[in-house]
Amino acid sequence: MKQRILTGIILLCLLVPVLVFSGTWLFPIVAAGFCTAAVYEMLRCLGTHRILSIAIPAYLLSVGFPLGTVYAGGIGDGFGMQPVEPQGAVLFLLLLGASMTLYLFILFAAAVFSRRALFGFSDAAASYTMTYYIVLAFTTIPLIRMGQNGEYYYLLCFLGPWITDTFAYFTGYFFGRHKLIPEISPKKTVEGAIGGVLFCMLFFLLYGFAAGKITGLRPNYLVLGLVGALVSCVSQIGDLIASLIKREHGVKDYSQLFPGHGGVMDRFDSVVAAAPLLLIICTVDSLYGLHLLL
Repeated sequence: MKQRILTGIILLCLLVPVLVFSGTWLFPIVAAGFCTAAVYEMLRCLGTHRILSIAIPAYLLSVGFPLGTVYAGGIGDGFGMQPVEPQGAVLFLLLLGASMTLYLFILFAAAVFSRRALFGFSDAAASYTMTYYIVLAFTTIPLIRMGQNGEYYYLLCFLGPWITDTFAYFTGYFFGRHKLIPEISPKKTVEGAIGGVLFCMLFFLLYGFAAGKITGLRPNYLVLGLVGALVSCVSQIGDLIASLIKREHGVKDYSQLFPGHGGVMDRFDSVVAAAPLLLIICTVDSLYGLHLLL
């Protein structure tokens, strides 16, 4: 427990400067580092991290696209990031999709020409799917930060899932009676999941109120509450997805990068699931001027 608390304090001390300077190149650089670590952890869990035709393109993608978000808004003076228009974010994600399609072709070609000596279709499919899943998430977070009202929206990628996880734990601890999916996560309860959703909705409403006071904008509380519930549900499913993969491969933690906390995927599994959802909402909001959140 002491180790877990100490690691948490150190991580918090490291996180604060990143958030303070999130409008600079530091943010996509850190995102690229976490993305690469998460991809490595996942490939190691799947047993394909030593296969170069799988691993090398995966690492290039995990570094390139989070860093490449700087170019989505154009290069400015100094280390500040330029705003990204919704059309720019869409085009950048189309480039990501095209690059991932090329990666898929490389994997299938390597499987064919090695006559399955290196790996088969299932290994290629699993490695591709999880690489895309992780790279997409860590690319969307800087894009949200560089978008309209991004200095407020991007924090929801972290705070929504973490509020959900925290209050789902305490609600389940005090009131949990019915197991959610014990075959995958024995400790999670239905009551805990409901508590996580309700507290996440409440947090989104309070966050919107505070952001509205700062910006002078009028929050759409109905939409904020609904988005909070949706983010909470998606983040909990993302947690269960990561647990399913670990259970199927006999892994307790993805790594020991953070002593007492596991690896990047152990800490960010719910964030990885929620971030693309928030990008979709923010992009639709900006493209059509719907003012869904602020």
